[in-house]
Amino acid sequence: MIVTGIKREHAKDVALLHIDGISTGFISSLGADFVTCLYEAIAQSDVSFGFIARDDSGLLGFATLTTNLSRLYRSVVLKKGPRFAALLARKMLSVRRLKKVFETLSYPSRTEVVDLPVAELLSVVVAERQRRKGLATKLIRRSFLECDRRGIEKVKVLVGADNEPANRLYATLGFEPAGQIDSHGVASNIYVGRTSLVLSKRIAEEVVVSAPAEAHKFDIAEIPSAATKAGETLRAESQQKQRPTNPAHP
Repeated sequence: MIVTGIKREHAKDVALLHIDGISTGFISSLGADFVTCLYEAIAQSDVSFGFIARDDSGLLGFATLTTNLSRLYRSVVLKKGPRFAALLARKMLSVRRLKKVFETLSYPSRTEVVDLPVAELLSVVVAERQRRKGLATKLIRRSFLECDRRGIEKVKVLVGADNEPANRLYATLGFEPAGQIDSHGVASNIYVGRTSLVLSKRIAEEVVVSAPAEAHKFDIAEIPSAATKAGETLRAESQQKQRPTNPAHP
């Protein structure tokens, strides 16, 4: 399995997996072309980043984050405004959809009112064939390593209140409940994760690297876990302390 920073050329595959994994989401309802354009913008923006996992069979999962959602929206409008407008025009045939677009655009200002972190985990999706194998956790932790590199101390995430597996995952990773918000008529829980706490959680076969997202590529199977390394170091130190010493024979 290879994990690499998300790039523009990954956008189409990421979009299709997003639609497959979040089939009832509003963004997914806007179609593959729109979602592809969105992930192109995320991959190219200096206020967002993400990681994909893949093997010979194709894309296995991805995670994306933004350091500032309002700035991301602005960059999308400035760089891809006409293209987004053209793609949306074909979908905006109902008042209901127009309302959801405005709700999406106004979301950042609603979360600012309750003093939440600006950085946000936007999406985490794993292909069905790879679920329940710890990949979502690996992608989240890899993303938080990038947060640590960028000096981001806290990150928020929205999770559907009825999405029990996702709620359990974030609780396990140390995210703390920070309230609830209505997102397109659906109750969503808000969690806040402290970068240092999330990274302190040890998991089997964890991925630990510090290279920038855009430059990083590695094979998970070839990298020993930080937990294993730490354990080896602690054992070596313990053995050194317990070894009897003789002043006459240094």
